[in-house]
Amino acid sequence: MIRQKIDEMVGQDIKMQVCRGRKQVHNYRGVIENAFSRVFVVRINDTDALTYSYSDILCGEVQVDAM
Repeated sequence: MIRQKIDEMVGQDIKMQVCRGRKQVHNYRGVIENAFSRVFVVRINDTDALTYSYSDILCGEVQVDAM
């Protein structure tokens, strides 16, 4: 179900909140570039891309919201 929602968001602008532990929370804005079978890629600017697995969303480490 999570993968299906991410597939629908490919190409859309998103906001992400990533918890990195010990009160470290990073906020990003970007575009979901690709969604593969186990991971998805978020392009945050022209040179940087972040890759996350669907289990990161399931565990609550990553939150993705459409803009």
